[in-house]
Amino acid sequence: MTTVMSFANQLKAVYPHLTKTEKKCAKYIHEHLETINNQTLSQISKDAGVGEATIMRFVYKLGYENLAQFKIAILKENLENQKKEDNENYVDSYVNRISHLMKDSILANDKNELEEVARLIMNSSHVYFFGNGTSGYAADVGAYRFFRSGVSCEGVTDVHMMVMKAALMRKDELVVAVSLSGDNTDIIQAVKLAEKINCKIVTITGSKLSVLAQYGDINLAHAPVSFKDESYYGGITGIIIQEFILETIFEIYARLNPDRIDEVQQMTAISTNLHHLGLHTKDDE
Repeated sequence: MTTVMSFANQLKAVYPHLTKTEKKCAKYIHEHLETINNQTLSQISKDAGVGEATIMRFVYKLGYENLAQFKIAILKENLENQKKEDNENYVDSYVNRISHLMKDSILANDKNELEEVARLIMNSSHVYFFGNGTSGYAADVGAYRFFRSGVSCEGVTDVHMMVMKAALMRKDELVVAVSLSGDNTDIIQAVKLAEKINCKIVTITGSKLSVLAQYGDINLAHAPVSFKDESYYGGITGIIIQEFILETIFEIYARLNPDRIDEVQQMTAISTNLHHLGLHTKDDE
C-alpha cells in the first residue's frame, strides 16, 4: 500500500485507469477530504451518486485493502496538513472553514422546512431540546434562546431524564433532537418513545441518512464537521454549526412573531431593572 504519496498524487497516478463512474467517485472524495471520515459507505454512495461497488473498486485501485484503511490514510494526511499551517494562516483558514460550513448548512435545507420548524415551535405547548455530549451544549443554548423569547421549552441533556421526559410527553409537544452523527443511541431511544406518543419530532444532524433522521417529521442537516475539527477543538466547531442552524430557526420565528418578541423583551427589561434596584412586585411578597 502506498504510504508516502499524498492523495492528490495517488489520484494522479491512477486517474487514467479509472472508469467514468470511478472518476466521479474520485471527484467527490477529493472535494470532501475533510469530512469523508465521518461518512459511511452508503452515505458516500448516495452523495457521490455512484454505487458502493464503484467506491470499493476506486479504493482498491489506490492500493488500499478496505475503506477503513483508506480513511485512516486520509485522516493522517489531513492532520499533517493541519500541522503545516502557520499561526497567521491558520486563523484565516479556520474562519473560512466555519464560513463554508455555515453556507453549506443553509444550502443543505429547504427554506420552507426551516420555516415549518419555526411554526411548529410557535404552535407547540412545550418544546424539548434533546442533546447529549457536545450536542448537549447546543441543545441547552437553543432552549435558552427560545425561552428568553417566551417559548415554553427546556434543554434535556441527561440521558435518563431524556427517556423519562419522552415517556410522559403529550401529543401537542415538540421534540428537537440535536446530534452531530445522528447515531447517538440514547437520543434515538428517547425519540422512539416520543414517536409512539405521536409527538412532532425535528432532527438536526450531520446527515439526513442517519438513524436519528429516520424518526423525524422534519429532518434538518448541517454540513458534516470533520473529525479533525472535532478532535482538535473538543467539539467547538460542531457546536457552532449546530447553534447556527438553531439561530436561523430562531430568526425565522422572531420574524413570524414580532409582537410577541417585543412584549417579552419589554417584560424582561422591566424585570431586570427591578432586580437591579432590589425591588419586587406584590406577587413576590
